[in-house]
Amino acid sequence: MGRLGQSVEQQAKVRMYYVMASVASVVLLVSGVAIGIMGNPAGWVLCVVAVALWLGLSLTIKYTRQAQP
Repeated sequence: MGRLGQSVEQQAKVRMYYVMASVASVVLLVSGVAIGIMGNPAGWVLCVVAVALWLGLSLTIKYTRQAQP
C-alpha cells in the first residue's frame, strides 16, 4: 500500500508556487497603489484583483492541506 498524502517534493513545489504567487501579488499591489495615487482609478481595481487572487490561493492551499490525511 502506498503512502497517503503529498510527498516531500510535492509539498516543496506547493511552497515554491505559493511564494512566487505571493511575490507577484505584492508587485501587483504596489503597482496598483502607485497607479491609484497617480489618479487612475484602475489602479485601485488592480489592488482588489491582486488581493482577491492571493486570498483565493491561500484558501485553496489551506483547505487542500486540511483535506490530506
